[in-house]
Amino acid sequence: MLTPRYIRRHAGRTVFFVVMVVLMVVTVMSTALSVADFLRLLFGAEVSALPTAEGNLLMQGLNELYAWLIAFGQRKAILLFAILIFVVYTVKNLFSYTANVQIAIIRAKVVRDLRNDLFAKALRLPLSYYGTHRKGDLLARFSNDMVEYEENIIGSLQLLATAVISLLLYLSMLLYISPTLTLFVLCTLPLVLLIVSGISHRLKRQSKAVQEKNAYLMALIEETIMGLKVIKAYTAIDFSNRRFRHSSRELTLMRNRVYRRIYLASPLSEFLSSVVVIGILLFGCWLIFSGRGALTPELFISYIMMFVLMIEPIKNLSTAVSQIKKGRSCAARLQQLLDEDEGSVQQHPGHLPFDGLRHSIEFRHVDFAYQADNNVLHDICLTLHKGQRVALVGSSGSGKSTMADLMARYYDVTSGTLLIDGTDIRDYRIDSLRRHIGIVAQETVLFNGTVRDNIAFGMADASDSAIEQAARIANAHDFILQLSDGYDTLLGDDGDTLSGGQRQRLSIARAVLRNPEILIMDEATSALDTETERQVQQALDNVMQGRTALIIAHRLSTIVGADEIIVLEQGRIVERGTHAQLSAQQGRYAHLVELQNIKTATTKPTTEHN
Repeated sequence: MLTPRYIRRHAGRTVFFVVMVVLMVVTVMSTALSVADFLRLLFGAEVSALPTAEGNLLMQGLNELYAWLIAFGQRKAILLFAILIFVVYTVKNLFSYTANVQIAIIRAKVVRDLRNDLFAKALRLPLSYYGTHRKGDLLARFSNDMVEYEENIIGSLQLLATAVISLLLYLSMLLYISPTLTLFVLCTLPLVLLIVSGISHRLKRQSKAVQEKNAYLMALIEETIMGLKVIKAYTAIDFSNRRFRHSSRELTLMRNRVYRRIYLASPLSEFLSSVVVIGILLFGCWLIFSGRGALTPELFISYIMMFVLMIEPIKNLSTAVSQIKKGRSCAARLQQLLDEDEGSVQQHPGHLPFDGLRHSIEFRHVDFAYQADNNVLHDICLTLHKGQRVALVGSSGSGKSTMADLMARYYDVTSGTLLIDGTDIRDYRIDSLRRHIGIVAQETVLFNGTVRDNIAFGMADASDSAIEQAARIANAHDFILQLSDGYDTLLGDDGDTLSGGQRQRLSIARAVLRNPEILIMDEATSALDTETERQVQQALDNVMQGRTALIIAHRLSTIVGADEIIVLEQGRIVERGTHAQLSAQQGRYAHLVELQNIKTATTKPTTEHN
């Protein structure tokens, strides 16, 4: 179970909370037991006239207290009794405050621990998980589901624990005062709980539907914001509005059904408890008048007051159960995320430190499949020697990026072996391996922070001089100085204020700062214009000096100088060699070169005409 596992981490505070609740209930019980005798004392009854309740140690103790008070005189006794009740209630409030503070701390720490575990899990999940799940659904688990979980599960546990402890203590005292009358109560309470539970038994299913609909709505919002340019371009604003409003209306109706059931439980339980009180009054009076049992009028008044005190815990119990049933769907969704398979990479984190490439990286008969029986790579055999530049070319979906992902250990091979210096890559510690790999991807990712923070991402101890040197190598230093605050310029979300070439050069500077021995260039210039491509390519050439590089190329002009070019088709190596060798073969690579030359030739006249 999700909740008990996290509460056990704070067992000491939980026990202390329970003790405070017990003491709080006991102080309330003591005042209820004293009311009847206080009334007798107020109207002039002698202490000797009070029932001794032979065998009842509780009443005997109270009589001793009353005798001590009356010794001061009736008026002073009443005053002292009032002061005593005031002190008892003050102590009760102190216990209540302490218990609430403890449960608030537990609640905050449980939510903190769960949120931390969820975030750590999100970081460990394989990239394939994010390819098959909506990001909005994941965000909904961190936002709405966490809020619902805290309010309905963690918040209700305080109510539930206090209600259960109070009911047990009250029932124990009622049983001590009058077993016969308490037996009547115990026969009626299950009926009350059965009726209330009948109202809330569908809450879990309905609440799960609410959470799923809410997650869909979050995903729809994220999708709409990300695709806002397309929506505007295709004049689909009205369509998007109608789709969102339809889903929003469905969510509202579902929420209303859930809350109607929740809020019906409390007044219904209070009404049924009132019916039981009337039954107790009638049955208790019959016991007194018939002389059956040891129940006296004074004890009966205390009994009634004790039971009235039980009504609030009964109501709280039904409310807590309803809220917990509503929140169980959130807990199930959070537990589902925590139980997600982390993939083979996390299952084999490796144990050997990687201290740098000595000889080569070898793909030895490597197969890989994202899904069973659907291989993306087939029998890949390739060796990258230290200091060598190897380029991968081919059509989309041929497996180029997958090979790069295997080198970075985003995934592990399905069959075959990927070796570094003759050692299986899975034997190296993941963090140690990735510290020696720099990646420049086609889709540049920048974070909400300064230019300096983005270049030094993950390297908090990087010096300003090292950051500047990395920017110079990446041909980024000059344009950074032209920004409003230089290296301290805030970029905003994903650096949208920068051009594509500027963002790419910051990404290159980030890779350079790590001073990696192995570089992976995943179509780093494919989305750039000719002038920007020239600047970025020059930066890449600077970076690759003396390093082992795997270059995934879309524009073949950027890989003419590669030591070896690998041509992939449908996950298989179909050609390999240098640019000159492959061009002379008149095969697939030569065809790709010809296509790009034709494209260039056909675009020139248009450019000149403009």
